[in-house]
Amino acid sequence: MNERKKLLNIVSLIFLVLTLCYNGAYASNGKQELKKAASKYWHSRLTGDVVTCYQLEEPAFQKKVPLSQYAKGGNIIYKEVKVDGIEIQGEDGIVKVKIAYIIPGFGSRMVFPDTVIDKWKKIEGKWYHVMRSGNPHRDKIGTKKTKRKEVMDWEAQN
Repeated sequence: MNERKKLLNIVSLIFLVLTLCYNGAYASNGKQELKKAASKYWHSRLTGDVVTCYQLEEPAFQKKVPLSQYAKGGNIIYKEVKVDGIEIQGEDGIVKVKIAYIIPGFGSRMVFPDTVIDKWKKIEGKWYHVMRSGNPHRDKIGTKKTKRKEVMDWEAQN
């Protein structure tokens, strides 16, 4: 009986260690997935790829806001972006992004550094950006001519 208890304790300990290792690997993989999605989103903002940004917005937002309206955006031009931190709690993610931008409407080319805290949500296994109303970095992505062509191409395909 004593040998049996020892064996059961050893098996339980091995199971616990394997479970903790699996959970650590899963959390690490989840962070990598979110970092990849966030990096793609912010790189698309930087390069003016409005269609890719829109596709990475959460589906509920896409249902409310058509791409043509999304493309109008605000008036910020990003000069640099860097995903600098990731936190995940279940299906919710927080991404810290260091940015540098200009506001051309002010008639200045002064670059402003800032840090943005983005919310993300995992839906059916895919990470989506959560657009907050009043987001100070809701911007105009690319030139108007580029946006019109991208929007028309994307809407023709969908």
